[in-house]
Amino acid sequence: MTPDSLIILLRKRHRLAAAQLLAESGGSRATLMRTVRAAGDAVLTIGQARRTSYATRRLLRGSAAPLHVFRIDRAGGSAEAGRLHLAYPDGSLLQFGANFEWPLSVEMQNGWFEGIPYPLQDLRPEGFLGRAFARNNADLLQVSTDPRKWSDDDTLHALSLLGSDLSGDFIVGETAYRLWLERRQRPPKPLTDSQLTEGYPSLAQLAMQHGSADSSAGGEFPKFTTLRQLGGEPVHVIVKFSGSDDSPGTERWADLLVCEHLASQCIPTLPGLTSARTAIHRAADRTFLEVERFDRHGVHGRSAMCSWAAVNNAWLGPAGRPWPEGAAKLLEAGLIDEETREAVTRLWHFGQLIGNTDMHDGNMSFVPGGPGFRLAPVYDMLPMLYAPQRGVELVERNYAPRLPLPGERELWQQAAQAALGFWNRAAHDRRLSAVFRRTCAANEKILAAAVEAIPGGRAPEPVQAPARARRPR
Repeated sequence: MTPDSLIILLRKRHRLAAAQLLAESGGSRATLMRTVRAAGDAVLTIGQARRTSYATRRLLRGSAAPLHVFRIDRAGGSAEAGRLHLAYPDGSLLQFGANFEWPLSVEMQNGWFEGIPYPLQDLRPEGFLGRAFARNNADLLQVSTDPRKWSDDDTLHALSLLGSDLSGDFIVGETAYRLWLERRQRPPKPLTDSQLTEGYPSLAQLAMQHGSADSSAGGEFPKFTTLRQLGGEPVHVIVKFSGSDDSPGTERWADLLVCEHLASQCIPTLPGLTSARTAIHRAADRTFLEVERFDRHGVHGRSAMCSWAAVNNAWLGPAGRPWPEGAAKLLEAGLIDEETREAVTRLWHFGQLIGNTDMHDGNMSFVPGGPGFRLAPVYDMLPMLYAPQRGVELVERNYAPRLPLPGERELWQQAAQAALGFWNRAAHDRRLSAVFRRTCAANEKILAAAVEAIPGGRAPEPVQAPARARRPR
């Protein structure tokens, strides 16, 4: 077998184990090793000893150079986490550098991933901010203005040049890492409380000018990120905001932002659950929901997070399964413990009981820990059942909580008590419109009646809310 014939065979078969190559070539292992060495960088060697396999290299925009992957720690230090090599026609080989804290299958331990390594998948731009990033940089990057149409190569090319400030603690590419270093030299000044009245409306206006025109139609809140001075500490925040007119649709979106804040206060009453810290501000006729980022620490520190979408895609497969079903699968695989499975199930029931019809795979995340994954603080939990249709039209909705099966009863009852607390708070919170307060009061009565209707007795007493955790330094 010559280097050229080896490359042709691997391109045809994608990836082959050493034993398969030996069987097809009829040569010796020593001959195969010499051929691989002669092929040079064109062939990727995956794993060692009997687990060795081979693939051909895929160029990224004409370059055969691997992508350096960097990790930023909580204190703002950095290290090279590995080097990412792309395989033809897809898949990747990650040569690990510094300690890699995410759980890995046997193939992943050898460095092999089907597609982009799952802890990096959430770096792909998405949502309001992601579409704004794509629209603003499409010409420079030579990619589509819609990031949903990007290939893995488009994504990695964009990340390697401009992806210095995305979710989690990884940065892909030396150019993007240098942007992060430049930001360290010129750290932003945190926005103080006294600056919010002018600062948040200005940032909202800037976000709308450079954001995605179809975000409201898609039922998604526009948002921006900034650095805030909170409790004497710099804190990174994501800020969602409503429109500034007095239309019923805009009023409803403002109601939902307040509801998300109230839900974040009720979630920690449930065992095993925490939530992102939130606050509501009003300025320039807009409602702002300020959400503190749990993957950022101080001005420069970062920590790991990975969405359920990325975890599910890497470990289980089909997307869109109910969260409790996915948690049960993760428990079977030894990737979470029983406490985490129960916490996910409580969260799912709570979301259903507050009318959250948008619990998709990107709206729950994990952090590394325990046997594999731990549940991250909860975010994006709100009654989307009542979101305006096509961005502005209010449609009558029927709130009808589903009663639990016998095996669901205990966790459902716990979630129901937290949901009752949510509806009660919302019914009496004057930051909500009078119309929606009445809806929330009616829903509290409906849910209370549902709890009473459960066979087997009343729900347990509500769990006392724990003190909110201090902001990480």
